[in-house]
Amino acid sequence: MKKWVTKIRDLDRSLFRATFRLKWQPFSSVMRAFTIAGTAGALFGVTAFGAFVMSGLEPLNLAVPWVAIAGSWLVAEGTKHLFNRTRPFLWDTEIAPLIKTPSSSSFPSGHSATAAAGSLTLSAFYPAFAPAFLVSGLLVALSRVYLGVHYPFDVLAGALIGTVVAALLLVLL
Repeated sequence: MKKWVTKIRDLDRSLFRATFRLKWQPFSSVMRAFTIAGTAGALFGVTAFGAFVMSGLEPLNLAVPWVAIAGSWLVAEGTKHLFNRTRPFLWDTEIAPLIKTPSSSSFPSGHSATAAAGSLTLSAFYPAFAPAFLVSGLLVALSRVYLGVHYPFDVLAGALIGTVVAALLLVLL
């Protein structure tokens, strides 16, 4: 079992290094913007509010995305305390993140959790805009690896948390 864990960790670190090496200044600016907008699910929370106002003030159109975002953030933050994984820039001091460095644990990514929850619930309520919501969620999640503050599996785990929380809420409707 320990051998498998080591192999998975090494794969995660290799994927991180490969992603982090790919830098292009115009894209770096876009990734910074998506990471900032995605903090605590703000991008999707604000979008949910705007859509709520523009689409006739249906309470569920606002409540479901907000509850999904908040619920996924709580689960992700709680899970961080269980795993307490070191962030990439602390593990490898040659990594210079492209944003202000977070002080919390790396696993799972809260940005990815809230992005998945927000983009999926908004897509369910406003299917015509689903491609834009999903691309935005993907960019928030990928920005965390690109900018040097999360490993790919942190992002994958966060996205899984957000997906499960959003699916549970949508099924309960």
